[in-house]
Amino acid sequence: MADTAGERPPGYRYSRRGTFDLVRELSVVDNRRNALLLILQWAVMIAAVVVAIRVDRFPVYLLAGLVIGTRIQCLAVMMHDACHGMLFSNRQVNDWIGDLFVAFPLAFSIHLYRANHMHHHRHTNTMRDRDYRVQRRDSDQIFPKRPAAMAWLLVRSVTGLNYYRMARDSRVWVPFANFHNPGRFDFDYRLSLRLRYVVWAVVFYGAILLTPWRWQILGLMFIPLFIWANVFNRIRAMAEHNGVTDESEIKGTRTVIPSLLDRLLIAPFNVSYHLEHHLFPSVPWTNLRRLHRHLMADPDYAANAHITRGYAGVIGELTARSPAAMPLTPS
Repeated sequence: MADTAGERPPGYRYSRRGTFDLVRELSVVDNRRNALLLILQWAVMIAAVVVAIRVDRFPVYLLAGLVIGTRIQCLAVMMHDACHGMLFSNRQVNDWIGDLFVAFPLAFSIHLYRANHMHHHRHTNTMRDRDYRVQRRDSDQIFPKRPAAMAWLLVRSVTGLNYYRMARDSRVWVPFANFHNPGRFDFDYRLSLRLRYVVWAVVFYGAILLTPWRWQILGLMFIPLFIWANVFNRIRAMAEHNGVTDESEIKGTRTVIPSLLDRLLIAPFNVSYHLEHHLFPSVPWTNLRRLHRHLMADPDYAANAHITRGYAGVIGELTARSPAAMPLTPS
């Protein structure tokens, strides 16, 4: 966050005084727990596929797709933790497991995602932050919106009419879109990393295509991936930095206190505690809620931090109730 602080006026940065001992205590990766959770996600997805194929009824396929979609969102959050080296404490294990069992099945690369995401952390909400620039040029991500426009955005997301926008913006994380090694974010996507993906894709998709249930398996993989990426992950992403005043560091990122349904569909593994993550990115997901409680004991933090209850609350905050609340241009 040092770069961001240098781009901001005095007083913007939230004081970390008095938190270092606690943060050091909380910045411990639980390797065993993460390993068991990763195995659990794959076990649930495989079981859902097996049950759906054996029963072979449309309602069961729908239910299996719902279950798989929620696990895909779990993998997406695990990819984020792996990007920060917080899936496993050993960096090589973190990156290998993070690629083979988390990022590659989502069509992404840990290394490509990390290169972009570290820039986002260093230059949050500035023109040096690619995520911020993407938001400014994409009309889907300009807020607030009038109620009808917000409803239409959600309809287009559910039906996939705006999927191309998400796919276009996420191409910087996709291995096959970076085989020419464009050197984005000063990152060398070296040949060994590209070959890692090629070998994985040949083995993984080859094994699926050799089975007699290839189309059922691929459908149960890609349809939920398509829906969760374009609907629920879109809602999670728009909650993080949109509609905040950014007058100070703790007003430039939103934390969402999730409901049970939010945690199931949108924000598993405490990913909604995004302000705490930006302040202390070394703290893994297992300890973010505890960190949140500690910070909320600070009257200044509790009074000024941007905290929203539930993703329905986020949508409400990003919906303009009068023409005066609308931005003049989608700059």
